[in-house]
Amino acid sequence: MRKTIALVLAAMTLMLLVSAALSESQGTEMYVYTKNGKPLLVRSSMNAADDGNVIGSLAYGQRIIIYGHKDGWAMLDYGNRTGYVMYRYLVKQKPAPYNADAAQQKPANEFTTKNATTVSQMNTLTASAKTVTPYTVTVRPTRASGWVYLRWFPSKNAQAMATFGGNYELTVIAELKDWYQVTDPATGMVGFIYKSYVQ
Repeated sequence: MRKTIALVLAAMTLMLLVSAALSESQGTEMYVYTKNGKPLLVRSSMNAADDGNVIGSLAYGQRIIIYGHKDGWAMLDYGNRTGYVMYRYLVKQKPAPYNADAAQQKPANEFTTKNATTVSQMNTLTASAKTVTPYTVTVRPTRASGWVYLRWFPSKNAQAMATFGGNYELTVIAELKDWYQVTDPATGMVGFIYKSYVQ
């Protein structure tokens, strides 16, 4: 009798392990990446405006398994319930440990896309762009009904040339620190798009 019970328990344990492995294999492995190193809020619904739906948080760099994403949100198992996190804060490779000091420090002579004002400074920024083998990225606005700007220069202050809604595909032709230089396959238009708004 004891032997039978032990066999049944062993079989049940094996089934649970296999079930968990199969469940995880059907999802996608991602990691939390927030630029300020703060935790990522987990919500019970896809609504960032409702503070009452926060059910927990995920640490910077934490590995998770998501089971699909829609309208800028990713779905995951959180405890004994379904949770949702903003998809734009997830990456496919484990990020380096967050370093608050390094994130706040900038060389005195470093120009950024926010403070570049002269043609010379702009040339310095764009000269740092790395040409890449072209690949496709998908636009992901922060809101389902939102859009993302294509700008003539890699700065949020630069004039927008076009706007793209969610799931629109663009081709990356060069990379900067925070921006991609892309081309729109449909029109041939070339410009810059902020990295956080594509995947």
